[in-house]
Amino acid sequence: MLVQPLPCLRLHQYVDLHRLEVNNIRLLAFDQSTKVTGFSLWEGKKLTDYGKLDSNVEENNPIERMSKMYFLIKELLNKHNPGFVVLEGVQFQNNYKTYAQLSQMQGVIFSLLFEKDIGFLLIEPTAWRSFCGIKGRKRAEHKAAAIQLVKENFCIDTDEDTAEAICIGVWASSNIE
Repeated sequence: MLVQPLPCLRLHQYVDLHRLEVNNIRLLAFDQSTKVTGFSLWEGKKLTDYGKLDSNVEENNPIERMSKMYFLIKELLNKHNPGFVVLEGVQFQNNYKTYAQLSQMQGVIFSLLFEKDIGFLLIEPTAWRSFCGIKGRKRAEHKAAAIQLVKENFCIDTDEDTAEAICIGVWASSNIE
């Protein structure tokens, strides 16, 4: 199966998911935003770390939040040195301003990944949710289901951003073989 959501991997060519060995790679999954970014770290198929990065939700200026998130993500990348990153693709949800800010935040993360020569892949929210069996029509239902899935499968009580990052990691660790 060939996927080309954006130029990926160090070769910046198509990603052949059947030839990428996740068993020997440290994988970092993000559920990114300008306010709070959830992350999960995987060694092969084992969840080894998770959490959230908070840019200070009291800050009203989205550029300031992106700047802070840039440095938080850079610190996380330096700490864990992942071999591959999976990001949630941005989708339009009836608010152009939010869509633009999330797209810009994604570009900020891309710049870090290019700078550090880390391969990456975008996964659409519908793909990882379907894989994880997360159903619902509304955003709140999706988030609650992700929290419940993480609680039931990993015995972790966590927030929605971290739960979704773990679910994205579940998809990645199961589909990148």
